[in-house]
Amino acid sequence: MISQTFFKIPSSRHLPSKHQDLRLVGFHGREGDAIDALGAYFAPIPTPVPVIPATKLPAVGGNGGVAWDDGVYDGVKKIYVGQGNDGVSFVKFEYVKGTNLVSGDDHGKKTILGAEEFVLEDGEYLTVLEGCYDKIFGVEEPMIISLQFKTNKRESVQFGMDAGEKFSLGEKGHKIVGFHGQASDVLHSVGVTIVPITTNK
Repeated sequence: MISQTFFKIPSSRHLPSKHQDLRLVGFHGREGDAIDALGAYFAPIPTPVPVIPATKLPAVGGNGGVAWDDGVYDGVKKIYVGQGNDGVSFVKFEYVKGTNLVSGDDHGKKTILGAEEFVLEDGEYLTVLEGCYDKIFGVEEPMIISLQFKTNKRESVQFGMDAGEKFSLGEKGHKIVGFHGQASDVLHSVGVTIVPITTNK
């Protein structure tokens, strides 16, 4: 956008711009009773940082409870998994956004068994989420029976039982930066949001 001209001067006095690929960042000049001279400082226009597209992989499991979606972050720092008598009853994720840690909401319900933690180290990122889901007696919809997380360095213990329909979520060359799913008093389904792995993890 170009502003209006505040003081008209003869066209021969206009100075041609030689800085089409630069941005204006400041002024300098000389003054007495009036402005006698005016110059400008220019700097290179910064290259726009490309937005890395995120892909949401569909949740697997049952359709019970209420849908939830934690959103998209730079990475995952800590995972909480709570188990019930028949499977996973609770999950919560702590994410990295820039230099900040962002705590996601509780999904499901903690039991007297509490919750176990899986903490990622600096430079570590999630690549794959594996687990099982099944229909359990007394629960209207299928629920998540177990979860296991794989990173670029290691894998977590298996939270829950190895029973039911197995699943694996993730894509080669991508990392997990968010989770979504459905939950009631138990975790019915879970999905992941992924982005391509870059040199800046």
